[in-house]
Amino acid sequence: MKKILMILALATIFAACANTNEKENVEKPKLEAVKEDSSEEKSPDVELEKHTETTYDYFDTITTFLAYTKDEDEFNHYVKVLKDELKIYHELFNSYDAFEGVNNFRTINENAGKQPVKVDPKIIELVEYSKKMYDLTNGKINIAMGSLLGLWHDYREMSIDNPDKAAIPEESMLVKASKHKDIDAIVVDEKAGTVFIKDPDVQIDIGAIGKGYATKIIANKLQAEGLKHGILSVGGDDVLIGDNPASDNSYYKIGIQNPDLDDKDNPYSSVVSLKNTSVVTSGDYQRYFVVNGKRYHHIIDPETMYPSTRWRSVSVILDDIAEADTISTYLFIIDLEEGREFAKKVGAQVLWIDEDYKSYTTDGWPVAQ
Repeated sequence: MKKILMILALATIFAACANTNEKENVEKPKLEAVKEDSSEEKSPDVELEKHTETTYDYFDTITTFLAYTKDEDEFNHYVKVLKDELKIYHELFNSYDAFEGVNNFRTINENAGKQPVKVDPKIIELVEYSKKMYDLTNGKINIAMGSLLGLWHDYREMSIDNPDKAAIPEESMLVKASKHKDIDAIVVDEKAGTVFIKDPDVQIDIGAIGKGYATKIIANKLQAEGLKHGILSVGGDDVLIGDNPASDNSYYKIGIQNPDLDDKDNPYSSVVSLKNTSVVTSGDYQRYFVVNGKRYHHIIDPETMYPSTRWRSVSVILDDIAEADTISTYLFIIDLEEGREFAKKVGAQVLWIDEDYKSYTTDGWPVAQ
């Protein structure tokens, strides 16, 4: 008997919204079957086998891949494609680590104010896409905020490694860093294939964009290779490819994690039935550190220069996972009324959970079938 599949869709940051290559201090769950229900099961017209693969090697997060294939050889082919693509984007879309023979975002940042950097076309495409997301989100999702985000990153890493010395950046440091965030300082020369940062104090951070963007490209690659039924989850950025061949209604059941990690009786804030779409959650419970009893998470509001305190988590359902990744971060730092208007504009279904764990949804938020 096959089991109904449930994914735990979590914040990633970089949920999805943390720095793309920043380690998480709370491990994300893997794909897991949670219950059996024969009324939801069926035998596919062509018998397919369910296979799963989990890797911890890329984007400093957990990638879980589930697929229904005719045999193990077919699944192994997709796994090879997946890992090859993950390696490429892990190295290119990296702001913190260097790799031999690879010019990535760290390379661009190191040459800020000095010289243009010759890069892979994939980086140029991401920079151009990021500028579109800047416009879409009224400048709040800004890859040029790396100086401010990097400052919080450094203090977070220091505080996690040395809890006795945990601290937050001084106000003067935040003010100085936040002055250098002009996205127009990032200059792309498509003909020369280069990226140049004119302001030596501007740094690029693609945490709210890079992982979802890469996940979209990789999912499309898997489908081009022939995958028809599966789920790709990269640090909680979840793409549902096709439908669920093991379910009568063809849907996958998706569990959205309850951000109240102490509520063991209610692990999910919502359970929804979905297929052939994507779901991303941004939350304050995955990447954080504690100073004097107060938690500081990774999603920074550019207006306050501090972690946003409006929401505990925001989940977005949208067919385009690259947009869903960015939008989940944007909705996390704006209020409910503005968020509802924006969700309607882009056609997203959204679940908000506030500081008191009260839930709000768009009118079309789905329920489990």
